[in-house]
Amino acid sequence: MLSVCLLWGWMMRTRQHVFIVAAEKSGDELGAGLARQLREQTGGQITLSAIGGSALAGEGLDSPIDISPLSILGFTEGLKAYPIIMDRVYRTADFIIESGAGAAVLIDSWGFMMRVAKRLRKKGFGGKIIKYVAPQVWAMREGRSKILAAYVDALLTIHSFDAPYFTRHGLKTIYVGNPVFDMDYQCGDGAGLRSRFGIGPDAPVLCVLFGSRLSEIQKLAAPFADAVARLKREMPDLAIVAPVSDTITEDVLAAAGTYPALQDVIMLGENQKLDCFAAADTALACSGTVTTQLACAGVPTVVAYRLNTLTYLIAKRLFKPAYISIVNIAADAALMPEFMQDDCTGENLAAAALAYLHNEEKREQASRALLAQTAKMRGDKTRSSSARAARAVLDLLKPT
Repeated sequence: MLSVCLLWGWMMRTRQHVFIVAAEKSGDELGAGLARQLREQTGGQITLSAIGGSALAGEGLDSPIDISPLSILGFTEGLKAYPIIMDRVYRTADFIIESGAGAAVLIDSWGFMMRVAKRLRKKGFGGKIIKYVAPQVWAMREGRSKILAAYVDALLTIHSFDAPYFTRHGLKTIYVGNPVFDMDYQCGDGAGLRSRFGIGPDAPVLCVLFGSRLSEIQKLAAPFADAVARLKREMPDLAIVAPVSDTITEDVLAAAGTYPALQDVIMLGENQKLDCFAAADTALACSGTVTTQLACAGVPTVVAYRLNTLTYLIAKRLFKPAYISIVNIAADAALMPEFMQDDCTGENLAAAALAYLHNEEKREQASRALLAQTAKMRGDKTRSSSARAARAVLDLLKPT
């Protein structure tokens, strides 16, 4: 019996153990991809733990902490949620330390993850601290690169141009690629979706993407509803579809209860997103990862965003690029028209969408430009970003 116990103890000490932390939906999906690849590349000979959401839970990694209160955006929103954030920071760090993991992978979510990293350092965590997704110091707050270098052992970046901002401070930086380009966004069944909902093959279709945070829905519901009402008056046969994440379904339905125009929108599960893309003639989308996905699918898209006034004034002073969408920033051109803050009105959004809906040639030109730009951004397709990220984590776990 003693020999069996000793063997088991030796196996647990030598078996690699990675603790993945994600505080928002996009990070949760990144973490799920990383978990799958870590298991595949080790033949399952790895221990994984996680704090995250439904995507990580789908990989069998149930979270001991509810991350939903952490999906916030903005300066004032962060202040209001500060006590909750700090509670989650302390509990997250404690779970990581108690797990005995050899590495903690902290995904995106700058403010939360840096607090966790600092707490781990303070409490003497002996494993590697790996940040996955760099803060956008090329856009604003370049000083964050020095702060990050002081508290983590390595950085996995999704943009090829990130490295110089961090290596100059001595931080090991590994480019793994942007996971948004790992998926085929042109494989949806648009004809099938139209058939299921009685939408004629030649009827115009608008795809609406509300965002992934409650704050985004609250700020965009009014202009989106106004835009939908204007579009329906102009084009009564317009069909409007909206794939909605399960994490915000109740919030979107509440918005539809407040703004009757949104009741003309066919609400669908997020699992039908690619079908919506395939069926759509154009899209109206909250700025975020989904705009890059729409670009990969070649869907002409109108981008909208609103922030809390104080947060916007701060961001306006610090943000360097001329655009907010990654595709537009990379192209240095408005391949997708953007409407921010006071310009984000139903009138402006509807006019921009109508320009596509009324003009097939304009739609085709926009689609070709988006597909060409995202193909350029995708680069090497021989290995997924999740596979490269997993390889990097496993290499970092090797004894030096």
